[in-house]
Amino acid sequence: MDEGTVRTIIETFKEEQIDLAVTLPEEPTYPLTEALRGDSFFQTLTVTGEGHGIALCGGASLGGRRCVFMTGIAGLLVGSWALAQMGFYNVPLLIMASYRGDIGDRSGIPGASLFLFNQVGEPLLNALRVPYRVISQNSTLQRQIKDAHFSCRSYGTPIVLLLTGEVLW
Repeated sequence: MDEGTVRTIIETFKEEQIDLAVTLPEEPTYPLTEALRGDSFFQTLTVTGEGHGIALCGGASLGGRRCVFMTGIAGLLVGSWALAQMGFYNVPLLIMASYRGDIGDRSGIPGASLFLFNQVGEPLLNALRVPYRVISQNSTLQRQIKDAHFSCRSYGTPIVLLLTGEVLW
């Protein structure tokens, strides 16, 4: 993730008053999580499990905080039970996940492992009835974050933004 993308995301979070960032650090989004930690506007929390991060954000959101959970697509798969519960209880939750396994991923992970994320990630979100968008272009990033944040709060549901393409790589 390059510096311009990180700057766009941070500026958009500030405009949306998203001041709590819960992370499960992973390599593609590391520059973003480090920049958030270094910015006094944000309170950042690092979790050791995907379900914990989803639940923590869910509780904070129900308590009135504007927050985001950042993980990878594998984290969404691991945290799917917690994610399903957020949808069941109408919890407004914004999730940003690196979309490893998307076409064009050059992360160096062996192809069969990457392809699994592509085959399972979006179908799982559909099965859980969690709305999502795949964001691959920096030119749409700010608008997509704003729209997803507005919609998750309006609909009372988790919304996932899968980051790929020039946004991530």
